[in-house]
Amino acid sequence: MKIKVEAIKLSKSLSDTLEACRYCFMCRQACPSEFISYRESDTPRGRGIILQSVYKTGQEYTKSKIEAVYNCFVCGSCTSWCEGAEIGHYDIPELIKFARRDIVKQKLMSPAVEMMCRSLVENENCFGQNKSESFSSKIKETEADVLYLAGGEVNFRNNEIAEAMLKIFRYLNVKVTMLKDEPSCGKILDLLGYQEEAILKASQLAKRIRSTGCKTIVVSDPLILHCLRNDIPGWAIDLNKNLKILHSSEYLAELIKSGLLKLNPVKEKVTLADSEFLGRYNNIYDAPREVIGSSAGSNFAELKWNRDKLLCTGESAFIHDDKVFSFGKKLGEEIAILANDIGAGTIVTLSAAAKNNLEGFKGFKALEISEFVAGLI
Repeated sequence: MKIKVEAIKLSKSLSDTLEACRYCFMCRQACPSEFISYRESDTPRGRGIILQSVYKTGQEYTKSKIEAVYNCFVCGSCTSWCEGAEIGHYDIPELIKFARRDIVKQKLMSPAVEMMCRSLVENENCFGQNKSESFSSKIKETEADVLYLAGGEVNFRNNEIAEAMLKIFRYLNVKVTMLKDEPSCGKILDLLGYQEEAILKASQLAKRIRSTGCKTIVVSDPLILHCLRNDIPGWAIDLNKNLKILHSSEYLAELIKSGLLKLNPVKEKVTLADSEFLGRYNNIYDAPREVIGSSAGSNFAELKWNRDKLLCTGESAFIHDDKVFSFGKKLGEEIAILANDIGAGTIVTLSAAAKNNLEGFKGFKALEISEFVAGLI
């Protein structure tokens, strides 16, 4: 597939990223897509070279170039390991998002990307499931001070996480509601390059949120949290500025600090798989450690790679080589090795995607943080 693409003027920051990253290979060892394919095109430097050829020299967008753009997990590993980030603010994930928007605008997307977009627009999930199959299709929506947003993966595939969070709310006698047929927030659409569709979805979600009269939003999905805190304000969408927006780990940490929630102790070693979107993009590192530490105490142990040097859990790995991403267990294996190295009996995750990618490995059990807490009350 060879289609001539008209060169587009890049912003100065993206242009600087291209110029710097195409010459540098110092972060390649941290790129999770590179250790799946072992191709130069799936490294930050490789993508820099590819996008330089399109946006600086006017070469054609080919199928292989488009694959390389969508093979990126926008996880931020490259920025965490970038020695020049503070000087030049080089940002490959932002460059990738720009390129994907351009690819969508030029209608060069693969069938897999188009299928995922259609599923999100029509059925609020990227798995091709009918929205009548969701956990939230069965709930009764009410007005409440607290709104719980599950997210697509929890809502359609990991109902046990929503059930655990609702168990905690009941235990605390918190009046909470969910949105019936919970709409997607638009974040995945945005990451795939469909920004207009993403803004429409985010606007629809904001309207539904306002209708609940809630004062606090508790979120299981890191992508939703990022959208509510960062994208919606940036898109000038009307959402109550006084709303408290918390990831479930932050909400639970606040309850523990206040003394309203006390967990039974665990005696086995427990560790944590940090979240790329909570951590690198929203600086949420301490809250989940406070939750786990209140129960595990000295039995909490850090993975070798943690906080901003975390290993990618695959929260935003959607497409690889023009197919729906299917290498989650390969990402999970890297983290599992670290968990076994420290003898962890439980690894706590901060998203359904991370839990799914870590399940099934010998030596430990994987629990999303609300499941971990629900099992200790």
